[in-house]
Amino acid sequence: MPSACEFPNVNPYETSVMEIAGLDLETMSCEGTFKPDLTYITEAHELKVNTEKVEEYFKISDFQHCRYRHIFRNETNDNSFKYSEWSKPFRDKVDLPEDAEFLKVECTNKTFEVVSKTFFCLVPKHNEFDETDLLNFKKRQVISSPKETLNIIMIGMDSLPRNQFLRGCNKTYSYLINSLKSFDLTMHSQLGENTFPNFLPLFGGTSYDEIMKWWSDENYMDTFDLIFSTFEKAGYQTLYTEDWPRIGAFHYLKKGFRRPFARYNTRPLTLAMSDEKDIWEYDSYCAGNQLEMSFLLDYVSRFLQTFRNKPVFVVAMLGKPTHDQPTDAKMFDEHLLNFYRSLNQSGHLNNSLLVSFSDHGVRWGPLRNSRNGVVESRTPYTILTFPGWFLRKYPDVATNLKVNTKRLTSHFDTHATLLDLLYFKSDTPPPLAPLRHGISLFEKISWDRTCVNASIPQEYCLCGYKSLEELHVTSHISKTLASLVIDAINSKTNTSICSVFKLRKVIRILKVTLNENKSTGETEKTIYKVKLAATPGDAVFEGNVYAPVNNIEHFTVHSEIHRLNLYRGQADCMNIAALRPFCYCKNLKTK
Repeated sequence: MPSACEFPNVNPYETSVMEIAGLDLETMSCEGTFKPDLTYITEAHELKVNTEKVEEYFKISDFQHCRYRHIFRNETNDNSFKYSEWSKPFRDKVDLPEDAEFLKVECTNKTFEVVSKTFFCLVPKHNEFDETDLLNFKKRQVISSPKETLNIIMIGMDSLPRNQFLRGCNKTYSYLINSLKSFDLTMHSQLGENTFPNFLPLFGGTSYDEIMKWWSDENYMDTFDLIFSTFEKAGYQTLYTEDWPRIGAFHYLKKGFRRPFARYNTRPLTLAMSDEKDIWEYDSYCAGNQLEMSFLLDYVSRFLQTFRNKPVFVVAMLGKPTHDQPTDAKMFDEHLLNFYRSLNQSGHLNNSLLVSFSDHGVRWGPLRNSRNGVVESRTPYTILTFPGWFLRKYPDVATNLKVNTKRLTSHFDTHATLLDLLYFKSDTPPPLAPLRHGISLFEKISWDRTCVNASIPQEYCLCGYKSLEELHVTSHISKTLASLVIDAINSKTNTSICSVFKLRKVIRILKVTLNENKSTGETEKTIYKVKLAATPGDAVFEGNVYAPVNNIEHFTVHSEIHRLNLYRGQADCMNIAALRPFCYCKNLKTK
């Protein structure tokens, strides 16, 4: 039976959208953009000078030496890092200590000018955890007897809607669907505006509103029940890496964690790299001569190889390629495809669930401003790839996964599925707290599921668009709606340090009539999607105004209002992340 929820019928390949999707961009290359990498790490765990490159770029007589230093986490501040002292200089090679993890290497010429700067990330084995990990794994096997143990590999991209993944990463998408027989969740809804309120459901199984009842940005996050610790307690090795540490999901204007939430975490390394202003090229996509995305994915590959005989839970979150410009996705398609191919060819996908995902849809830019912008802004992609033998062995699971590709889903369900896989078809109930939200995708999701019983906020619900009408921007009702939204914006503004916004123009107002039995389970209503421009700062906002169908003059502005253009540099005086979109600092020149 088809799903009672019906998403708006939009064509991802519509001509007007294809023209702005960045499909003419070439694959990103970082070769030759920076000083050469003069060192490398051998299989014997040596840091070695590449004499051929030295001869290629310099005269041997001009080469002085190289040296390295370790990069460590700052135990008292999750938003900083520490360096060790420099090693002794070397001209050929040096043995690295077994516990070496993150390194910065510099090489100089005879005048002591730095001619090469390279970062390395290694995967040391933390042998001190071996006994505990083994006992935890045995405990899970003996008490719960799960039928299978699969690795979890999660590769995420920031702000990339499903339709843009189909367009911009078409080679990767084709490989996932046609070669790896993956499951594409075509009706996947986001649960919040930015990364944080979408990561909480994905990795914590809880909502932003639930967390904010007892936590604030001024607190550390060690009290969050994140799924990483659940897998560690079952004997898994855990890894988390992201490429934009200062605005990452758990750290943007937040204190982060007292202790790392994953055993292997590249945060000290990426913080150190981000401070090296002279290594970045091409909008910070390239760290020296290497694409940062590939640098981190190579680290994931080495982690998987190091722990080939142990279960692992791996998350790599790639923000830079698509956060500001999802239309840049095409430049990274080939790199992502090559990584997935290497995972498959090396056999890692034969014992792993691969989750390809984004946190949320596009928030600004040409895609957000297109006629399909509402859909593009609320539909992240999630694609699940299982080993072929697993699907053949459990045909009931394969059948349900296929059905669920056309059912209403969210990252609450992704979270539930990960936990279900950890105790897959166990003989006894798993030692886990009951789920507050979500349904495992191994179970068949009901055809009549609504946004309400799926815990999807009304603001992000795309079900049941009964009709869609564009209002004239100069009409009386348009002016009334715009005025209400401006008032709501200013109610969020701290006027002691931020300017009051004034309406510059109404850009577009869409009247959406929702159908009761195909949307949220609530009474029938009309939603006005109000998009406007305001001063100062050339700000562009979108807000939803609700009205009951039988009383269209009774308006209610939804609490979530979205900033649709970048505001970097306009709100530095505001330290509360949630209020930054609604602040133009008074100390700036008014535009």
